[in-house]
Amino acid sequence: MKKATYFLKALGYSYLVTIILVLIYNLVLTYTSVSASTIPLMTSIIVTLSIACAGFYIGYKNGYNGFLYGILAGALYVLLMIIMYFLAKENFKFEMNMLYKMLLNILSGGIGGIIGVNMKKD
Repeated sequence: MKKATYFLKALGYSYLVTIILVLIYNLVLTYTSVSASTIPLMTSIIVTLSIACAGFYIGYKNGYNGFLYGILAGALYVLLMIIMYFLAKENFKFEMNMLYKMLLNILSGGIGGIIGVNMKKD
């Protein structure tokens, strides 16, 4: 039960980080001369950082198996994003570049988990 709570908190914090970073990026787009062509790159960076934060949190709280739990947190984040995207878009198509992004994001969760475990000071 404790681990499930950690996973829910990790996902909640990571979605909160995503929302905050997207809002900041939207402000930058609105009030500066940054081109809209940077949107795909920035959204990928924001999601990757957010998933790494989820992995960091779960690794820090568990104190062991950071890579495994980080990958699991990343996979849950990606799964929830796919479900939300599927519900929001009528003609959802799964493309190959989405698979690469998903794997990169899941791996970033694992790396965040490794960092989180190593930051734990007993």
